[in-house]
Amino acid sequence: MATYKEQQKDKKYYVLIEDGVPLGTFGNLKKVVEFMVGKEFPSYWTLVRKDENPIHINQYSIYKVPHH
Repeated sequence: MATYKEQQKDKKYYVLIEDGVPLGTFGNLKKVVEFMVGKEFPSYWTLVRKDENPIHINQYSIYKVPHH
């Protein structure tokens, strides 16, 4: 059985930033999209296909960062 430290070693989080202000940290892109409901924001399927880090959408940026 793997220890907690081993489980968290390769884990990544998504940080949503609007104009330099962090709005939240999320475990997956679906949660980011759910958080942005009602605002002009692309769908989950559009974001999944993007390879760059960070992902830039209008005034928003999504960074994929390692767990510390």
